[in-house]
Amino acid sequence: MAIDFELGKKILATVNASRNLDVKTLDADILPHPDGKDIFVLHSNMKFPISRAQAEKVLEKFAIPSSVLEDVPCDEGTLRFTFDTLHCLGLYLIPYLSYGILNGGMATSYCDVKNNSKFNPELFDQCQNTFESLSEEYKGKPKGITPAYINPDGSPGYDFIELKMRSVLRHILQSQAVTGKPASEYQHALFQMTSYNTDEKLAARYKEYKNSPILKPLIEASEVDVTKPESAIQPLIPAFTPTTAGYPLSFFKDKNGDYYALPGGHGQNFIVLRDIYKKLLAAGKKFVYLGNVDNIGFTITPVELAALALSGRQASFDFSFKTPVDIKGGILIRERNGRLTCGDIGRAVSDAFVKKNEDAGIPILFNCATGLFNLEYLVENLDRIIENLPIRLSNQNKDIGQYSQAEQITWEVIGLLDSLIIFAVEKNQRFIASKLLMDNMLASDLECCRPYLASHEETDFVQAVRSVQKGLIWNLRTQYGLELKNGRWIPSL
Repeated sequence: MAIDFELGKKILATVNASRNLDVKTLDADILPHPDGKDIFVLHSNMKFPISRAQAEKVLEKFAIPSSVLEDVPCDEGTLRFTFDTLHCLGLYLIPYLSYGILNGGMATSYCDVKNNSKFNPELFDQCQNTFESLSEEYKGKPKGITPAYINPDGSPGYDFIELKMRSVLRHILQSQAVTGKPASEYQHALFQMTSYNTDEKLAARYKEYKNSPILKPLIEASEVDVTKPESAIQPLIPAFTPTTAGYPLSFFKDKNGDYYALPGGHGQNFIVLRDIYKKLLAAGKKFVYLGNVDNIGFTITPVELAALALSGRQASFDFSFKTPVDIKGGILIRERNGRLTCGDIGRAVSDAFVKKNEDAGIPILFNCATGLFNLEYLVENLDRIIENLPIRLSNQNKDIGQYSQAEQITWEVIGLLDSLIIFAVEKNQRFIASKLLMDNMLASDLECCRPYLASHEETDFVQAVRSVQKGLIWNLRTQYGLELKNGRWIPSL
């Protein structure tokens, strides 16, 4: 295992010097709601106002024909884009976009028994045999090249990354049909951050993807090969002893006396991918998507791309309306200084503050871990972001033992930006995350899960599961162009 001990020592020194890397409580003023200015609900009836003068500048910058404005209503110099007109404009912007995948590590935590069993022990007991069978297949592989879902007939579905590559290719083909631009305009369409544990295995799998039944026809039709993404390797840093054992912390060793190492959080992408961001900008890209490999709902959304380009803002992010089962993660808040930011429930924002607003019926926007960045702004501000993105420390209790992990969280970048757009999205369309293998099993509606779900149908937990199941089907059909035949999802004609 290639461990960057020098980087680990620097981070450990920071941790021991501060002895408190929990997120400090933010000075929350209000929980913001869609206002048609900074926060928009992403749906078919949405309206996005922008001055005609600004829109014409954007069209000129990206060499987009003025005819795309013909169907956009104009009122006293203000264009009011709809979902459909934004989508059309977004297709013209696909050549300027690169889609970024933040790869997870090996499927160790994903298949960890402790993590998978503790959130619902009764359900896990009923599914343990199926869980053990699947986990044996997935262990030792990077999560991104394990099945994103399980077919109704019990066979493995297509891989997480395989699906993402198909989605990118589908959008490229849609864009080519509108713009008539050649394949050369769509190069560098995909990039990724890997780790030392995953990089070689991912690369080997990507070679197989060239003949994938859901990729090969699209690669040939578009003449764009997305199986060779721009790539950079995230260093592994040693895990630390748990904070419960007391300070100063030291490097953690497992029961065999070996050091245990992990990537330092996806927030390290800003330094790991720094040269790639600069290369993409030099190649003519103007926007980059960033999202997690295990989120099936993370796909290109032309509407968001068009809105960001028209507004000239620094980035946009997806949030969904919080449900009762969303108890761990970040929510959107506006601080008293007027700045929008994302704060973790229980750490940056108190549980009492959240409950008070929920009891009052105030909608809360929950982070979906998807961001779209203005690449020119990002490259210009990389050093500032790298310097100011905080290091967080969390205690872990897994099969390997108890340890603490230092990481940087990508979405804390929201609080470092001055000008952004928030999209309130449908959670079951944009955020279907398989953090655990049990998440995947539930979303896939496996037979072993059904008795428990049927007997607890009215609970918040089961209602959330049903929503995810519907979202998986919607994504496979709509975003990935698959259809269900004889118990398996296959490419639709």
